[in-house]
Amino acid sequence: MRIIPRLYVQIGGISLDQAILRLTERQKACLRLVGRGYTSKQIGRQLAISPATVDNHVRDALATLQVQSRAEAARLLVDWEAGLPRAPIAYDASAVEAPAPHDQPLGQRRSTWWASLVPPLGGERRQQSTRAELFAIVQIAAIGFFCLIVLTLGIALVLWLIR
Repeated sequence: MRIIPRLYVQIGGISLDQAILRLTERQKACLRLVGRGYTSKQIGRQLAISPATVDNHVRDALATLQVQSRAEAARLLVDWEAGLPRAPIAYDASAVEAPAPHDQPLGQRRSTWWASLVPPLGGERRQQSTRAELFAIVQIAAIGFFCLIVLTLGIALVLWLIR
């Protein structure tokens, strides 16, 4: 078994280890489920608490870990529990490039002609209604069928031309 040394990461004057040890078990449980992609409502059902209580636990964990997003807090905890080394959290914001369109929040993404044909990938679970998801699936199936027809006709044309 190979032991991976932890990087000494400072969070507000304390190490990452100390910050994570300050989290309550309930905060850790909420962050683990956030890391698995659960929403507050789903976490609440799983832990038998209200979604508002989940949000409070996550908010307190964000403050303890001094991060801005649920995803970053969950990633810190999961990586820490797995023994993975972490790069320092602090960075110079001016040196960071603008995020690619797929990294931007849904409301800020630039739309392309094909982006309207497929459902959004990633993000929160169940962002669309069941009807919208079904419609998106039918759209994708229709596009796939159309591509299959075009490919079949292309092959038939090539075979006809070489005969």
